[in-house]
Amino acid sequence: MRLPAGLPVTVTALFAAVLGSAALAAALGGCGAPAGEPAVETPVYVLNFRDSEHGRADQRPADLVLSEFSTMTGVTWRTWGPTRATGAGKLSGTWCLPECADAPYDATVTLSSVIPVKGKGYFSRYAVTADVPARQRAQADLSGVLPTP
Repeated sequence: MRLPAGLPVTVTALFAAVLGSAALAAALGGCGAPAGEPAVETPVYVLNFRDSEHGRADQRPADLVLSEFSTMTGVTWRTWGPTRATGAGKLSGTWCLPECADAPYDATVTLSSVIPVKGKGYFSRYAVTADVPARQRAQADLSGVLPTP
């Protein structure tokens, strides 16, 4: 960069010229973190109705209400975000009562389809893989839409 002769140059002015303003970075969509620094990602949540009538933003919940018909308990999350989450736990629901009340099924749940809501990302879909008895498969609630705020 060539500066005109006689122009006073301050460190602040030089940084402003080279780096630009925060407004410019925002207008460009946040070009990411400087080299060597991790990018800041939008937090990802699931709206969980477990013990919450109105639902709450939750991350890696041990117990998760998937729908009015199915719940996962004792979930251990293997991955979480930014586009998908996968965990293993126990599946039960109204469709499998009374058998699963005392013996929920081993299951893996995958959350996906993140949508932005008020500066946060929320998973909006779920899919469950479980060894469900043949007589219950037709009623089993193994995939669907998750509520969002």
